[in-house]
Amino acid sequence: MTFNNPLPEVFTAVFPVRTDYVDWEKKLSIPGLFLFLQEIAWEHANTWDFGYEHLKEKDQFWVLSKVNVHIRQYPQWNDELHLQTWGKEPELLTAYRDFMGSDRQGTELFKATSAWHILSSTTGRPQRVDIMKQRCPIPTGLHAIEEKPGKLPAPADAPAGETHPVMLSDIDMNRHVNNTRYIQWVLDSFPYEFALAHKISEIEVNFLQQAKLGDQYYVATQALGENTFFSAVIRISDQKELVRVKTRWIN
Repeated sequence: MTFNNPLPEVFTAVFPVRTDYVDWEKKLSIPGLFLFLQEIAWEHANTWDFGYEHLKEKDQFWVLSKVNVHIRQYPQWNDELHLQTWGKEPELLTAYRDFMGSDRQGTELFKATSAWHILSSTTGRPQRVDIMKQRCPIPTGLHAIEEKPGKLPAPADAPAGETHPVMLSDIDMNRHVNNTRYIQWVLDSFPYEFALAHKISEIEVNFLQQAKLGDQYYVATQALGENTFFSAVIRISDQKELVRVKTRWIN
């Protein structure tokens, strides 16, 4: 799928793939990809008056709940990433958003679909988002991935990995662990030799609980096949799952 002439409801931005966003092979890292998704989502929300500053005035903030990314090709260092996003029909407490990443010629690199909530800074409770459709233009029948991001099962009989603390560098401007950090924790738990020989073609993430500074966690992973895995980040103090991640890798 390409959008040579994007619909007016589709928000477009061009991001240079700089050093901070690439891995040892000079290709866009998975956390770097998620940072770009986060950035364009915020920029688009700002155009609707639902951005960071708008919600802060109401003591509210956005959180990413679920995301599913399919990767066809990775952008390389110094490439231009042409990223497009648009809102989809919201439910009472859940807003949906799709993404399409392409190169400067319009060739698809990756696509994604996501679910978001607005939380109260005071109570942590989700707020209604269905009123957004009264103010935000939503294209009809346009999907990067038609199926909504779903609920992942917990890993079964997965061994516990090494224990790590939540560090100050994991905390973002909302004073929570940024979504990209959970993903990095999971990816760092895979064996070095495996990561060197493989790359991710699909990644699904469910964000379940928020970690806090000083929490201790470990990553548990169950192999579903040769190159497919379920992982969970688990807080040691109460054994609650913070994040579930499903990854598919290719050679």
